[in-house]
Amino acid sequence: MKPHGVKGAIKVGPMTDDVARFKKLEKVYINDKMYKVLNAQLSSNEVFLTLDGINSRDEAELFRNKEIQVEKNDAVKLEEGRYFIVDIVGCEVFVEDEPIGKIQEVLQHGAADVYVIKSKDKECMVPALKKLLVSVDTENKKIVLDKKVFEEVVVYEDWCSNTISRNVWCIKCWYTWKGPTK
Repeated sequence: MKPHGVKGAIKVGPMTDDVARFKKLEKVYINDKMYKVLNAQLSSNEVFLTLDGINSRDEAELFRNKEIQVEKNDAVKLEEGRYFIVDIVGCEVFVEDEPIGKIQEVLQHGAADVYVIKSKDKECMVPALKKLLVSVDTENKKIVLDKKVFEEVVVYEDWCSNTISRNVWCIKCWYTWKGPTK
């Protein structure tokens, strides 16, 4: 978010597939404070919001780089197989029956979201591919991954003696990890 113009509008880089949803919002939260949405103007990849109580560029400047939040009941209804990032983060991840960690972050950089999975002492990343995801249960915070696909797409963050390239672990080291090697 950053200021736009001199009358206090805020330019938002929306993290949604449907920017038109901003036209339906009546209120948003910034820093846990509620603001009434007076107007929402849309462009192809940006939204310009006018919020009650923010009347100048200086006031809007206070919101630079902040995130907008909405109440869950104001969120768009998702299609089957689609999930809110907030519901994915914190899920325990299993490769078949083996727990491998929790999702700490979801990166959005291209064709598929990337799940950053951390255990107590390891980190890996996997693309959120339909063929990888056996089951996603956000209510119980559990995701199960297909082992074969996992082994094909996983990228590990660290060094090991079998490293192919910087910051990539081999599969063998993931399952037998005893600590970093030099």
